[in-house]
Amino acid sequence: MTNSLPLFSTTVIGSMPRPQYVKDLLRAGSRTGEHDALWQRRTDDAVRFVIGMQERAGIDIISDGEWRRESYVDVIGEIMTGFRWVQRDQFPYHQVVVERMQPRRPGVVAEEARFLRENTDRHVKVCLPSPYLVGQRMWEPAYSQGVYTTRDEFCEALVPVLRAELLAIRDVGVDVIQLDEPHLCVLVDPKVRATFADPEAEMRKAVDWINQIISGVRGVTLAVHLCRRNWGRRGWGAAGGYEAILSHIQ
Repeated sequence: MTNSLPLFSTTVIGSMPRPQYVKDLLRAGSRTGEHDALWQRRTDDAVRFVIGMQERAGIDIISDGEWRRESYVDVIGEIMTGFRWVQRDQFPYHQVVVERMQPRRPGVVAEEARFLRENTDRHVKVCLPSPYLVGQRMWEPAYSQGVYTTRDEFCEALVPVLRAELLAIRDVGVDVIQLDEPHLCVLVDPKVRATFADPEAEMRKAVDWINQIISGVRGVTLAVHLCRRNWGRRGWGAAGGYEAILSHIQ
């Protein structure tokens, strides 16, 4: 494997489709954290399989398919304590912050990155959610205001946590770290923008928090994933040209 990435690299953006076997594994453990040795071994086998699928397809930059958890956002609940599943209408598939965060398993994503690195000779990529994304999905006023008065306060508390995780992943020797930030791209939609008093300020915050995480980081290629919530057969979650966010991502 060469150190430099191919000029036009192929990689999977987001999670690989999960077969029933993986869905059953996730139901058995991811929400409760009750991961025993047998669960881990079976999950490792599943990840080896998804690595092999990408290799056979000729993918240049391999991921673990994000098969170790139900949600790419809720990984923060594995790194830190303070989160709980609550019933709500918006984003019911994510946990909510209900207590001040404390370290639970710092470096858990780096551990997964090491497994990925050891099981392929291709370039490898690992993903982390952005602070703004986590704040939009996992801060709920009715449950969260007592511990983080505002969504911004919660997002700011996430910055050092995610930076530490990013540095730990970098030190494992991955080639690419991708920060997922779909909510920034959702702001291309005039209808979405109209729900915010100051959408320009929202975009600045989203970008500033990412910049704080990656400031001065060397030795790894950094990428940002922007999307408009592709909901498959249900269509897109947002629509519009990129002009609205272009000045913030140049």
